[in-house]
Amino acid sequence: MAANREALNQQLQQIVDSLKEQGILDHQFGVVHSLKETNSPFFLAEILPMFCQDVQTILRDLSRTLEKEPVNYYDMEELYFKLRGCTSCIGARRLALGCLKLYQEVSNKNKDGSTTRLWICGLALNGLRHEYKILRSSLDKMIELERRIVSHHS
Repeated sequence: MAANREALNQQLQQIVDSLKEQGILDHQFGVVHSLKETNSPFFLAEILPMFCQDVQTILRDLSRTLEKEPVNYYDMEELYFKLRGCTSCIGARRLALGCLKLYQEVSNKNKDGSTTRLWICGLALNGLRHEYKILRSSLDKMIELERRIVSHHS
């Protein structure tokens, strides 16, 4: 049983290492991952689904805000800060970088509410969705492995 748990932990570490090499995750994820050792073996299995739910909600809200006319760029900026906080805390590097692209357009005070600005914000949001889809696929695998690891603790 311990050997199986160790094999699952190695699989999990291989995924994390690969994501770091690809720049999808950064060192902060290692910090979050290490918290399961000090807090609870269930920590990562609990926090990753919450992160995914938060990101999905924020991306949905960003889309809805961008669809309303006139676009409220202050609301967009507030949602950006929420998403940036989530991504930074978990160590989702590429998603955080995508947030910066969105923020540059949302916070550009020199532009009016033109269709060009709206279009560029839409492109940035699509980029965020794409990065989240890539990250989510890997996180789903990690969540499954974590649940299997945790089941061996019982």
